[in-house]
Amino acid sequence: MPMSSPANDPSNHPSPTAQAQEDGAAAGEAQTDPLRDHFQSLLPLLQQEWPEIARERWEATRGSLEELVQLIASQTSHTRTIIRSQLLELVNHLGRIREQPRTWEEALHPLDEQLDTLVGELRRDLGPRLKRKIQQQPLLSLSVAILAGFVTGLLLGGSRRQQ
Repeated sequence: MPMSSPANDPSNHPSPTAQAQEDGAAAGEAQTDPLRDHFQSLLPLLQQEWPEIARERWEATRGSLEELVQLIASQTSHTRTIIRSQLLELVNHLGRIREQPRTWEEALHPLDEQLDTLVGELRRDLGPRLKRKIQQQPLLSLSVAILAGFVTGLLLGGSRRQQ
């Protein structure tokens, strides 16, 4: 049984009505082609999605949506509609990625303010209590400080002796 190639498969070629609609859409998209603005940042994603297509062929399309659709359709068994949908999905994905840093900054700002508030409360409440304990038990406080210095010295000085 002979196998039909994707290029000869009628499902890959749109009907004349669909072709006319695509041509009209292409004329409108030439002015606002969503891929042209993001083509260089989309190129690695395109190569990852369709690794069988050489980089030179990607660059020859200059980011035109219709040329990219035609290139991918000629190399795969996918329909033009599916390919166009995938390409627009990649553009949307890239947009979401670019928005994330702003989202992280917005999410971290309230946490930063809350941390500042908690640190201020700790300094205000814990500082006087620690000072009072140190004044009540100066020998214990001095012993803890010496022990902490000794342990720190062993940890830092031990690595020097090994050199």
